Amino acid sequence: MKAFTLCLAVSCLASTALAQTKPAAKPAAKPAATRTTTAAKPAAKPAAKPVATTKPATTARPTATETAAAPVAPKPAPATKSAPAAKTSMAASTSTFGKGTTVANLGVGLGLGYGYGLLGGTGKSMPALSLSVEHGMYDGLGPGVIGVGGLVGYKSYTWRSGDYNASWRNIYVGVRGTYHYNFTDNEKLDTYAGLALGARIESYSDNGYYGDNNSWGGTYVTSGLFLGARYYVTDKIGGFAEVGYDMSLLKLGVSARF
Repeated sequence: MKAFTLCLAVSCLASTALAQTKPAAKPAAKPAATRTTTAAKPAAKPAAKPVATTKPATTARPTATETAAAPVAPKPAPATKSAPAAKTSMAASTSTFGKGTTVANLGVGLGLGYGYGLLGGTGKSMPALSLSVEHGMYDGLGPGVIGVGGLVGYKSYTWRSGDYNASWRNIYVGVRGTYHYNFTDNEKLDTYAGLALGARIESYSDNGYYGDNNSWGGTYVTSGLFLGARYYVTDKIGGFAEVGYDMSLLKLGVSARF
């Protein structure tokens, strides 16, 4: 009986000893696990931060912007635009009439012309009416511009001596060539010289010395030289004057530029 109680006591002591040794093993494992995990996490975080530091290295984009800005620097080249300004200053003498310019003149002619002034007696000349158009055709032939155009006009003349009356009526159709060169710096002024060549269609009638009416007509080739000037009040409208010999000695009128 004593032996049985002794064995029971020994088994109880052994079970208590085992129960005490098991809790001791568990606390030892937990600190180890926590230490390893906490130690690993701080080590991984610093490793990730250096990767972020490499990003500024990739921000070499400012160099691309600098290279893009570098070509912008040559833009002071627009200073070359002053070169066309020099050309316009050279062509200032012909700025009022250039290649491609079209001008129409509506004029009134004064003076006899066509030799009617050589007749005796009392003569009257109606103002000649004319419409001319010219177009700038060529430049670069010297300092001026060459224009080509035409003129259509009408002129009548009457002569009286006693009971005798005579009248002449003339229709003029011709071509004209002009050379425009401005002798001043006035951009509103256009000065030119020209040559005219055309046909004059004349009809004549009188009451005859003895009451017999006479009439006849004919066509004649005529030419003329003239000097002219235009002054523009606006960019399109101005006045003109021409002195010379084609239809009349002096023509005055209005000009329109297109």
